[in-house]
Amino acid sequence: MTRNRRGWGHIRRLPSKRYQASYVGPDVRRHTAATTFTLRSDAEGWLANERRMIERGEWTPPASRVAAAKAVLTFRDYSTAWVGQRALKPRARGHYADLLTHINPTLGDVELATLTPQAIRSWYAVTLTDKPTYRAHAYALLHAILGTAVSDGSLTSNPAMIEKAMTTHRRREPVILTVGEVGQLADIIDERFKALILVSAWCGLRFGEVAVLRRKDVGADAEIITVARGVTHGGGCHISTPKSGKGRSVVVPPHVRGDLLHHLDTFVGTDREALLFAPVQGGCHLTGNSFRPRFNAALAKIGRSGVRIHDLRHFAGTQVARVGILRESMDRLGHSTVRASLMYQGLVSGREPSRV
Repeated sequence: MTRNRRGWGHIRRLPSKRYQASYVGPDVRRHTAATTFTLRSDAEGWLANERRMIERGEWTPPASRVAAAKAVLTFRDYSTAWVGQRALKPRARGHYADLLTHINPTLGDVELATLTPQAIRSWYAVTLTDKPTYRAHAYALLHAILGTAVSDGSLTSNPAMIEKAMTTHRRREPVILTVGEVGQLADIIDERFKALILVSAWCGLRFGEVAVLRRKDVGADAEIITVARGVTHGGGCHISTPKSGKGRSVVVPPHVRGDLLHHLDTFVGTDREALLFAPVQGGCHLTGNSFRPRFNAALAKIGRSGVRIHDLRHFAGTQVARVGILRESMDRLGHSTVRASLMYQGLVSGREPSRV
């Protein structure tokens, strides 16, 4: 065995006549090449490359690099990292995690680089067949993750290529109340919630936006409502931006302003941070679970049933759509895409709107 000391690094010739290279790294530990070399020049080249990485600040222990190169990147690993790297609201993050529970049992352990259209089709054929909307969401998530993998260079093309797999049709159409029915509902419900009905129906706010409104969000003479926040309660109280990701200012129709001012004077504290609609069963905010029984009871009194709280927002969408100004519909309802507002154009014209 021949030893050879150098200015940096160490090369020795083994009894097998092959050369072994090693060096003391920045961590003050000796690191040895994972393989031996037939030529001494190859051993010197390995040492030179290691030294360049140290000088550039790119060095990691060679053994860890070898292990990483041997590791198989599975779809499960990649999808977990994909979700973790995105700035998602808690509700969306939870939704994605749930969708992955329907993807990973079949595709999770498959090496990302070997995913094929055939594998995707086989998964799609048997997954969530009784829940078409949820299956479309799962496929859309899969398609988005694999699209990023293409951008990263981990795939040459997106294997999720099933035509119209992200398109669904509603099982339940929205129930649109008439103008008169909205007025009746507002008059008959507990007076504490009259303004909630009117603001939801005529201003098009989501329930999570209404529930977190504060006195400071209502402008002078109740002409403007500033929608700056939304709240969800899945797994705790989560306050964030509205669903679209940005706030908006909504003009309150003149016939609603008097009722909103009365509500402020009668039911809302004088502090600017006081909630417009206080929780009725304790807790941080009014929730759908606590409001829904009162909503349903009022609907029964006017002879209507099967109406969801969110259908009040649909009422607002159709009222704005009757004017026919798409930009106004998008601004008022806080839609980030044209497609969402076009749905209401289809409803008021009697056409079947396209849906995703």
